[in-house]
Amino acid sequence: MSFASPAMATTPLSRSCPIRIISVHLLGAAGELLRVLFLDREGHLSAEPHYVPRDEALILASNQQRVLGPQAEVRVL
Repeated sequence: MSFASPAMATTPLSRSCPIRIISVHLLGAAGELLRVLFLDREGHLSAEPHYVPRDEALILASNQQRVLGPQAEVRVL
């Protein structure tokens, strides 16, 4: 027996989830992936993922991308 309503099934998770993870993909000179790190709410990089509210995640990711430039890809998951 399922307790999920039909509305829940049709709502895309990516738009309804208020929490995100920010991943930072560090790239080598040739663009190859060297390492994946995660950003916390204070803007510190770590090996463990941290959950961040969506609005904060978008701002933190944008700022981190500016700081790291082309040597990384910052993604909000």
